[in-house]
Amino acid sequence: MKIIYMHHAERKINQELHNQNIKQRDDITDNGIKEALLIAEQVKKIKNIKAIYTSPYLRCRHTADIINKYINVPIYEEERFNEKNSDELWQKFLEKNMEAINDIVVNYDDEDTVICVTSGVNFTAFVCYFYKIIPTNDTFWSQACAISPISFEIQK
Repeated sequence: MKIIYMHHAERKINQELHNQNIKQRDDITDNGIKEALLIAEQVKKIKNIKAIYTSPYLRCRHTADIINKYINVPIYEEERFNEKNSDELWQKFLEKNMEAINDIVVNYDDEDTVICVTSGVNFTAFVCYFYKIIPTNDTFWSQACAISPISFEIQK
């Protein structure tokens, strides 16, 4: 099975929402729309894409919707792919994301591909899951940016 981790397209930061700590309503920029369209042109060449899983954050969902215009698969919102809450321990955040990834993996066949559109902070959980790293509060912090698709493969 292949999972393609994808950071959302370029984010339009709405300062008013940030001041209210409602970052999940930030959308993508006009440039972000162009980025998503460019990536969608490439993604449509990939065989056996069965679904897109996305964080409910508007910027992730909008990115997923644009890509899906080219591949037309079901889109599922995955709450566990949201960003880390300020009071949430890093280890718990990673474990929550890894559980979501595992729930996806067990539902698909080896030849299937699934796209996961999330925020950059979630990338560490994908690395931990696919490289079998047990997360702790000291686990490295890595960040993806732009709309960089990164493919992970697993044999069940």
